[in-house]
Amino acid sequence: MTKIEKMIIVGASASGKDFLLKSMINKGLPYSPKITTRPKRNGETNGIDYIYTDNQDFEEMLMNGMIKTYQKFFIDGDIWYYGISKENFNNNQLFIMTPHEIKSLSKEDKDKCYIVYLDIDEDIRKSRIQKRYDSNDSVMRRILSDRVDFTNFNEYDLKLNDPDFNPEFILSLMS
Repeated sequence: MTKIEKMIIVGASASGKDFLLKSMINKGLPYSPKITTRPKRNGETNGIDYIYTDNQDFEEMLMNGMIKTYQKFFIDGDIWYYGISKENFNNNQLFIMTPHEIKSLSKEDKDKCYIVYLDIDEDIRKSRIQKRYDSNDSVMRRILSDRVDFTNFNEYDLKLNDPDFNPEFILSLMS
C-alpha cells in the first residue's frame, strides 16, 4: 500500500506513540528517528530509537539551518533537545512530534501530513510510565508537563481516546 501523506504521531507520555510508530514502520512507512540530547533509556539503541548527540552538536545544526523542527526542555538543571532534521523530514514519511513542533511547521508542511493525536487517559499513561522504570525523568514531572503541552491542542486530523486503538484503521485513513 503506497501512501502519499506524511504521518505525524502526537500524544502525551506513554500514550502509545511508539506502538503506533512500530506498527506503521512494519507497514512500510519510511522513518528516521528524532535527534535528541537526552540520556539514553535502558534498552534504547542509537540510530533506532533516537539519534543521540550532545547540546553543542545540536546547537550547531540549528545555527546551520539543518533542523526542521525542535523543542528544548529544561529538566532538573539540564537542557535536552529533541528535533527532526530537514533532511529526515524531506526523506521520510513517519514522525513523532510534540504540539510545539507541530505548531512550528509551515501550513504547507502540515497540509502534506496526517496528524494522529493519541489522547489516552492519564491514569493509564501513569501506569505505563511506572512500568518503564525510567530513571531519567520523574513520572509526575512528565504528567504535569503533558497537561501544559496539550492544553488547547487542536492541530490534528484524527484524535484517538481508545488505549487499544487499531493501527490498521489509522493507516486506512491516510491518503
